[in-house]
Parts: sequence; structure tokens; C-alpha cells
Amino acid sequence: MEICSKDICTACGACIEVCPRQCIRFETDDLDSLHPVIDNKRCSNCGLCHNICPNNTIPRYHFPQKVLAAWSNNCDHRETSASGGIADELYRLFLSTGGYGVGVTFDPKSGAFFTPVKTPEDILRVKNSKYTYSYTNGIFQTIKDWLVARQEVLFIGLPCQVAGLTNFLKKTYNNLTTVDLICHGVAPTKYIQQHITHIGKQHNIARIFWRDPIYRTHTFTFTAYNTESKLIYKNKVLSSDAYQLGYHRALIYRDNCYKCRYAKPERVADLTIGDFSGLGRVELCEFNNINVSCILVNTDKGNQIIQQLGDRVTIVERPLDEALKYEQQLSAPSIPHPNRHLFISSYRHTKNFEESVKLALSDDIKRIWFSNLSPKVYLTKLAIAVTTPKLRATIKEFLKSISRV
Repeated sequence: MEICSKDICTACGACIEVCPRQCIRFETDDLDSLHPVIDNKRCSNCGLCHNICPNNTIPRYHFPQKVLAAWSNNCDHRETSASGGIADELYRLFLSTGGYGVGVTFDPKSGAFFTPVKTPEDILRVKNSKYTYSYTNGIFQTIKDWLVARQEVLFIGLPCQVAGLTNFLKKTYNNLTTVDLICHGVAPTKYIQQHITHIGKQHNIARIFWRDPIYRTHTFTFTAYNTESKLIYKNKVLSSDAYQLGYHRALIYRDNCYKCRYAKPERVADLTIGDFSGLGRVELCEFNNINVSCILVNTDKGNQIIQQLGDRVTIVERPLDEALKYEQQLSAPSIPHPNRHLFISSYRHTKNFEESVKLALSDDIKRIWFSNLSPKVYLTKLAIAVTTPKLRATIKEFLKSISRV
């Protein structure tokens, strides 16, 4: 039995958690994306996995009631978060009233996975962006147990994971608040693990950041630290870093991400949060737009939660178009890079992430390399690359004239 078509499977894990015989497991395909596989010898054909899969049902969507620009009034919470620190403050709000949260943490060896948030220290583990696939690891059942015990619960995840959780629960719980993230796509875990191995070389990498707060999160600086907290690698998004380029150029996502049914204005969660890339493009923005969160308020419950944040945050209502018109993932899925076919064919053959990305993005890497050079250095490199002696001599003479000025 096929749970859902392979090309639209998000690997949300709902089917694995609902199976009464535990006869479903994840296996990787030839691009190292995870997909559920049924052990037919143990399967009773009860159909629960098929019925619970979000791809076999019509999700309950909510058109945003309003859009907010928001940020934490605590400078530390804001500066160490990917955007304005709203997820951080939502966790703290729930903890302050005895509730629990759920978020994603990352370990270089085991990858990204959902984990309970029960203390302020737990927030440090789940905050900031993780641009990779995250394992649900049984968290749906844990959440259901909390909800049945009348525990207030905050779940922050990708839209497909919110849909998976909602279907798994089978009913509406008033004590559950869901938050989905504005998502560009998900890359298989093995890609980031290969990248860590590549940049680590002889180092034992203990932690990484996709957006290191030390270098300000809006610069998208990818860093890696060893077990002694020593920085061993640093590269910004506009560089030759294979993972940063592969992700932000929409080259390395799972196949389903390019057909995402959640990349639209209508949302499946009570709240939607992310970067506010369109801030100020419809209406004059009279405040600094760096590290500001975009919040889509999708339900009455979501609106109530935002009101409860009180003086923890600063909130400014903005025109809806600033979010829906200028954030691509709120209107359509990511468009695959024109050279994705090169990445696919190379990775299937070599299983080498770095090599496959650099093959597919060779032109992008060259453009970025030249754009980061000063005019003088650029022309020097160009002179070396030019094969015509006369033109090369002309450029060299021009450089000499610059030096004399």
C-alpha cells in the first residue's frame, strides 16, 4: 500500500506515529530524502496511515486576519534570534503560565529534531534557524498526551508538520496553539552532515549556526565551532559556501518542496512567523527594519496569544500586501534552480554533496566571487583570465594609471 505519492511526501512522520503495529519506517531514496516504507508482512491494512496523511486530505486553511511587524523588547532575545525574537517570546509566554512548548534543535551527528521546551534553558536549544529537515521523533504522541492532560501547548514547526500534527490529533484541542514558519524548502539531513564533515576536516565540530548571532543574524553568516567553542569556519550567504548557496538558490530541497501545497496566503496554523522581507515596500516604515519578525495572525486564537504578549514585544500593524506580495513563499513554492538537474545527476552518481553543488552552481560561484572583488582586484583577475595579449596589455596599462592617480 502506498501512503501517498512519493513526489509530494513531506516526511512529516504522522503515518509512522499513528501505526498501531509500528510497521512503518523511514528509508532514504537516491537523493537521500526520507520516505516512509511499510513492512507488508506486519501490516494489517487498517488504513490509518493513509487516512492520517495530510496529502490525502484537504487541510483547514485560514486567510490572515492581519499582518504585524514585531520584535522582542528584550535586546538579548532579539539579537540572538533569526528575526525579531517573536518565537522566543512565545515560548516564554507559555512557560510563564505553566505550559509547554515544542521546537527544533540541531546536533551535528543526529541532525535536527523536535524537542520539548519546558525551561528557559530549553529555548536556547530551539531558537534560531535550522535550514534542514527535522525529525518529529514521536513528538506528536507526546503533544497529544500533554493535551489530554489539559496542558497548554505551543507547537512551532513547518506548515507541513503543523498539518501532520493536526491530522494525527484527529480533533481540535483548545489548549493547543500552532505556529508555522515561512518556509522556502527543506534539504535532506545528509547534505548538512556531509557539509559539516567537509568544513570540519580534522576538527570535531560541536555546533553550527546558519545565522550566527555574533555576526548578526540578518547577515546569514554560517559558522562552525569545535568542542572548545573555537570558531573554525565562517562564511556568509553571498560566498562560495556550498550549503548556503545550495539552500538559498533553491537547488537542494526535497522534491515535494517545489510542489508545496502550503506555500500560499492561506495558512494552516494559528500564527505564521518569519523574516519580514517586504517591510516598508507598501507603506513608509518609520523604524529600523533589521531583525523584525513578520507575523500573520490567522485565527482568533492566534490573535489572543499575540495580545497576551503585552509589553514583551513591540507590535506595529502593517499592510497585508507587504507580506503577501513580497514574500514569495506566501504565494507560491520555490522555483527549482535551472541547474537542479545537474545536481541530481551528479549526486545520484557520486553521493558527494560538495562536488554536486559546485558543479551545478559553478556560474553562480564565479559571479559571486567577482562581485566581492574591488574594481582594481577585479580587473587584475580579469587581465589574468583574458587570453588576448593586446587586451591584457591594455587592462594592465589602465591599472598602472589608477595607481598613479
